[in-house]
Amino acid sequence: MEKEINSVLVELEARINKTNLPEKNRTRYINNIKELVNTYKDIDIPERHMDTYNSLIKKGKQLSKDNNYKDHKKIEYFLRYCNAAVYDFKDNIKPLNTIMKAYLLTCALFMALAPQFFSFILPLLFVVPIFIGLKGMKTRSYNGLLMGVSVVPMGILTSIVWIKNIFLASGDFTAFFTSVANQYNTSIDFARNLTIVCVGLSVILLFTSITMLVTSYKHRKMFV
Repeated sequence: MEKEINSVLVELEARINKTNLPEKNRTRYINNIKELVNTYKDIDIPERHMDTYNSLIKKGKQLSKDNNYKDHKKIEYFLRYCNAAVYDFKDNIKPLNTIMKAYLLTCALFMALAPQFFSFILPLLFVVPIFIGLKGMKTRSYNGLLMGVSVVPMGILTSIVWIKNIFLASGDFTAFFTSVANQYNTSIDFARNLTIVCVGLSVILLFTSITMLVTSYKHRKMFV
């Protein structure tokens, strides 16, 4: 028996085909709908998610009756909602946990390692975007995801600068450690140990940044 949500999606596809939306948008929406129909065909909706399922059907029917398709943001939102709901119906929240953990670790390491080369001002500039991104991703907001991902390039840059500098210093580690010791007014042994720890953390930062970026892109449909 065909699921009601698929009937709603097919009806929406027919309506979109009759609109004057730009060809690029219309094609993208229709392709997305076809993918959703195939996906929902194989999903059993758990009883605990019936409220979400019924909400999808209600929104889809309302959208199909809407004669104003000039503002296609409604279509965008509904299709994102349908894509995100798939993760709920499959109880597949693991990607969100991976993204959140990678994001938190990336932010923490960026805040700790960036001041050495970019002063304390740069991390402070990202405090608000980090907070907004964290709050948004918790509620699976697409805009929150974008805000969170905006921190990733700086994390990668910070990591690369640390690795590059230790590579350049490999010709004369003694002089490099002495310079660090003088900068922080510490012993050479402490400067060496601190540098080793920071380089290790920079490698972890590079890994978490890439993990955050790749996982976010792969599971971007999880966000509404």
